[in-house]
Amino acid sequence: MSGRSERAEAVRNLVKRARHGLLSTAGLEPAGFPYGSLVQVGATKAGEPVIFVSGLAQHTKNLKKDPRVCLLVQAAGGSDPMQTARASIIGTVRLLEGELEAETRDSFLATHPEAASFFELDFALWAIKPEEARYVGGFGAAAWVSGSELVDAAVA
Repeated sequence: MSGRSERAEAVRNLVKRARHGLLSTAGLEPAGFPYGSLVQVGATKAGEPVIFVSGLAQHTKNLKKDPRVCLLVQAAGGSDPMQTARASIIGTVRLLEGELEAETRDSFLATHPEAASFFELDFALWAIKPEEARYVGGFGAAAWVSGSELVDAAVA
């Protein structure tokens, strides 16, 4: 496990298995208020969470002005969502380009094959550099996890 905590591994696994997440950005309209939206989710080879968004979307306009985001991902299944493992990942975004974008696109499309035609429009992949994550493994099982534990630095 290369020195990574059990909770960091749990957050990484949530990101790897997630298909969708709740993205929160700092809103432009109304200014300063949190803006939440549902997005498709993936991950880079290094483990950075990735979002797939349209250039026309309000959340993309928000993140271009202020790259700070929070992405909530949750484990699938379970009869009570309040008892299901989840993580809020706080960090900054960057547009993926070049070889990293191509590599990430391939893995993203393996999970989201329905998204292929959207790449021909104005959709793009953005990676989140995690600063911290709040992991909740169920009732009474919560902890902060350092962003440095979530990404393989040698790969990033």
